[in-house]
Amino acid sequence: MLERAIIEQVTEIFRNLEAEYKLSARISPHHSEANQLKEFLTDFATTSSHISLEVEEVEGNTLAFDILKDGEPTGITFRGIPNGHEFTSLLLAILNADGKGKNLPDEGIARRVRALRGDIHLTTYISLSCTNCPDVVQTLNIFALLNPNIHHEMVDGALFQDEVNAKGVQAVPSVFSQEKMIHVGRGSLGELLEKLEAIYPSVEESAGGDDTPQK
Repeated sequence: MLERAIIEQVTEIFRNLEAEYKLSARISPHHSEANQLKEFLTDFATTSSHISLEVEEVEGNTLAFDILKDGEPTGITFRGIPNGHEFTSLLLAILNADGKGKNLPDEGIARRVRALRGDIHLTTYISLSCTNCPDVVQTLNIFALLNPNIHHEMVDGALFQDEVNAKGVQAVPSVFSQEKMIHVGRGSLGELLEKLEAIYPSVEESAGGDDTPQK
């Protein structure tokens, strides 16, 4: 599914990966895009010996995969096939998890993200043609990497139209915390963090650093 030239480019991008990453997919064989996602992930996994693929066939309208680092969840899930503008979000999810991304926040912002407490489940509905969506997805993926209390899921709304209609999503990106919409449209890292701080309690890190285990 991925063109040879793309595979070669990504192979070069991933040539210095250090940790082991698993794409843990849950796919309903009855989903119209099931084979496409399997092919996409199979091709993507060939770009590095540090990336493996595990596919579990499940019931229902399921088309998703989690990213695991050294066998542990990163808190990042993609529901759909991250092509188009979201392909970069997938690349950066792995690069940032490996500490090699170029859009990681400074330590002051990182401390604020790590200070958030609670069971924080965030879902961002996107369109693969949306130019503003990747910035929001990538920011929330970084939050998930920094704080094990945070789980972020990107959802391609075109593949889950019934869900989009039920939630009243009319524009993308739309970010939900649990079942409540908390953000729509373009958003900076600072703006998104402030919205989460307004919802979830924060605990200041001690002078010796945060004792929370990192993903």
